[in-house]
Amino acid sequence: MRNILLSLTLLAASAVCMANAGDDALASIAASTGPLTVEIHRHSTWSEIAPKGVDADGLRMNLAPKDSMKFRDVSVTVTTTTASQKEGERDTVTVVLTNGKTTETRTLDEGAAFNWNGYHVAIVAIYAKRGDLGFGSTVVEVATIESLPKQVSEATRAGGAESRLRVKHTIDKLTLHHSATNHLANDDITTKLRGMQLWGESDRNWFDVPYHFFIDLDGGVYEARDYHYVGDTNTRYDPRGHFLINCFGNYSKVEPNAQQLVSIAAMMAWAAEEFKIDPLKIYGHRDLADSSCPGENLYRYIQDGTLRKLVDAARAKGKPKLVWLDKKAAPSPHHP
Repeated sequence: MRNILLSLTLLAASAVCMANAGDDALASIAASTGPLTVEIHRHSTWSEIAPKGVDADGLRMNLAPKDSMKFRDVSVTVTTTTASQKEGERDTVTVVLTNGKTTETRTLDEGAAFNWNGYHVAIVAIYAKRGDLGFGSTVVEVATIESLPKQVSEATRAGGAESRLRVKHTIDKLTLHHSATNHLANDDITTKLRGMQLWGESDRNWFDVPYHFFIDLDGGVYEARDYHYVGDTNTRYDPRGHFLINCFGNYSKVEPNAQQLVSIAAMMAWAAEEFKIDPLKIYGHRDLADSSCPGENLYRYIQDGTLRKLVDAARAKGKPKLVWLDKKAAPSPHHP
């Protein structure tokens, strides 16, 4: 009985904390006498390496068997993947290429690249082994040959982050993520962002961190991937058109605070105005793929309409003003 009462008490405390954070965020926005101002730490203030990749007219997708990607007049369908059985061997994938009435089936190893009917195709990665992050997916890139530099268009191997496609897109969706990692008040987010960038390059073959903006515990905003380019994902949704905000921390375990909610709302309000998004739809990663992201404690604010109210309140004040900070941020106390 004592354990049941304790659980009920904790649930009630969590609900009060959630309500207070939402109410406090709304009160903070309401108190503004004009458009909200958002200070953003530029990519260069935290990163020690420049983003890589090449601009291209193309598409990158994560495909499971029976999934297809269509780009212009060509489609690629994954039929099967096979995990390597011996050390030193590569995983393989069988794909069906279609262009008009022309169809061809090829079995390719991980890292293969080739030209076909005016397109350059790269098998960037195959996650065929259980336990692989992204298990079941094959990462495929397709681009027009004419849009690529020769060192990429003539390559017979997919290469590393320096060869990845940077694909421009038109933003029409607002999507919230979390890092799903522990992030404490005294942790330095810039160190973690550098780690994510290096891991993304070496382990996932990304040309930069996969999101467009990060939100710290104190509501601080950090520029990530240039929002003109499509983000990346370990899951199987199409990130084209998505304005990707990552609230740093694990919100399956902790609650977001009012400062974070105000920053999320302000960035979404800016994007809604900047890209004339209508009708406005706010997604959590879990709405698009098999994922618990952005954690149930953050997703609640999408689910119950609170985040939409905050975004509407921010927009009612006028288009938020972005102030770009070029110097490294001085240490500041985080919200407990």
